[in-house]
Amino acid sequence: MAKHNEIGKIGEDIARSFLMKHDFHIVEKNLRTKYGETDIIATKDNIYHFIEVKSLKVSDFNNMRSLSIRPEDNFTEDKQNKCRVSAQIYMQRFNKDVLYQIDLACVYIVEEIRQGKVYFFQ
Repeated sequence: MAKHNEIGKIGEDIARSFLMKHDFHIVEKNLRTKYGETDIIATKDNIYHFIEVKSLKVSDFNNMRSLSIRPEDNFTEDKQNKCRVSAQIYMQRFNKDVLYQIDLACVYIVEEIRQGKVYFFQ
């Protein structure tokens, strides 16, 4: 597995744990459509959350927010549009008539200790 894929998998695992600790129910992970992949689909308070996870390896957790490149910088407008379309396809495919939204989980990972900090943007 390529190093960036391994960091991505660790980030998704950390994000799922974070979501479950905050009372989200994980419905699916890594859902593929012809428009791309949705990392996590979760529900909370009868709302479906389509969550994109962006991860970044850091040497420690000090000064994370002052980095020149942050995970959220990679959640481009094009990626956001693909997430919206994938969410609409999922909702239609499974005949879901409830509210949904696109969220972003940014995970900063210290690989040596396999721990991360999550910033969650709804």
